[in-house]
Amino acid sequence: MHSTLTRTASLGALALAGALALTSCSGGADAADSESGGDISGEILFYDTSGGDVWEGLNDTLFADFTEETGVKVVDDYNEASTKFFAGAQNGAVDWSLVFLPSLSDAQQAADDGYLAEIDTSIVPVDQLVEGTYSKTGIEVGTFGMVLAWNTDTWPVDEEHPETWEDLYDTEAFPGQRCLFNNPQYGWTLESALLADGVAADDLYPLDTDRAFEKLGTIKDNVTWWSSGAQSIESFENGSCDLGIVWANRAFTASQNGFPISVSWDQAGYANSVWAIPADAPNPEAAQQLLKSVIENTEGQVAFASQVPTPIPAASTGVGVGDFPEDIQPFLPVGENTETAITLDADYYKENNTELTDQFNRWVAQ
Repeated sequence: MHSTLTRTASLGALALAGALALTSCSGGADAADSESGGDISGEILFYDTSGGDVWEGLNDTLFADFTEETGVKVVDDYNEASTKFFAGAQNGAVDWSLVFLPSLSDAQQAADDGYLAEIDTSIVPVDQLVEGTYSKTGIEVGTFGMVLAWNTDTWPVDEEHPETWEDLYDTEAFPGQRCLFNNPQYGWTLESALLADGVAADDLYPLDTDRAFEKLGTIKDNVTWWSSGAQSIESFENGSCDLGIVWANRAFTASQNGFPISVSWDQAGYANSVWAIPADAPNPEAAQQLLKSVIENTEGQVAFASQVPTPIPAASTGVGVGDFPEDIQPFLPVGENTETAITLDADYYKENNTELTDQFNRWVAQ
C-alpha cells in the first residue's frame, strides 16, 4: 500500500531531474573559524547530479553565503547520474566531499554499501529539519514534483484545459504531442499511465508494468521523449509538444522566462534527493560545516527557492509556505499543491530499477 503525500501538506513543517570533470579538493582558501569551533579550509568538490539552474541558484545563495562565512569554496562537478560516484567509491577514488544523490534509493544503496559517512549531529543541527527527512548518512534536499504541464496559449486556464492524467491520455479532447521523460524512475511516466487507467493511489506500487505499458501504448505515436530537465522545457518552447509531464521547478523557470505554461498537481509525483558526505571524502570537516550552514541559513533557503522552487533542505522547520514569494508558490510541492500528491516509492525502484529500465528502454525502441 502506498498513500498520498501527507508530510508536506502540513507545511508548518516545511513550512518545499539532471548532467561532468573532477578537480582537486585541496583548495587554497584561508582557514576559517566555524561557529562549532573547528577550523576548516580548502575546497568542497560537489558531486552535482542536478546542475543548470540548481547549481546557479546554490552558487548565488546558500553556497555563496557559506563561502563568505568560512572562505571555503564549493566547486561544482556536474554528473548526469550517480554512476560515477558509485564507481569511484567502489574503487577507492573519491575526490568529492559532498555528493548530490538524485534519489532516496540511490542514497540508501550508497549507505548500504558503506560509501557514506555519518552526519555529525554535534555539528549539523538535524533537529531543525522535519523528522523523517534525514538519516544517519544524509539530509533530504531538492524536493521536486513531477507534474502535468501544458501550453496556456493552446489551452488557456480560463477555458477547458488539461488537469488530470486522464486528460494526458485523451488525444481526442487534447490533441497533439505529449512530452515524457525517457526514464521510468524520475518522470512519473509509468505512474501516470496507471493512474489514468483507474489505479488508486494506494494501490500504485508495486507497479503493474504490463498495464502501464498497455496504457502508454495508446499515446505512443504522440510522445516526444525528453532526456533532461532543460530538454523538457525546450520541447515546449520549440513546439515539439504542448502537453506533458515535467519537473515543476523547470516549469517555474519557463514561466519566469515568459513561456505560457501552467501545471496541475492532481496526483502529481513527489520525490526527494539527498546530500551526503562520502565515507572517503577528502574534506569531511568542511562538508559537515556546509550542511550546518545550509540548515541554519533560512534566509538563504528562501533566496534559493526564489530562483529554483525546490527548497534545500527539503523540509526545514524554520521556513513556512508564506515565506516564499507568491509567484513561486504554485510551483512548490507544498501546502494545497500536495494534498493529492503521491510519493515516489524509492524502495520499489531500489529493488526493481535495473530490470524496469531495461523493460522500459526495450518498449520505447519497439
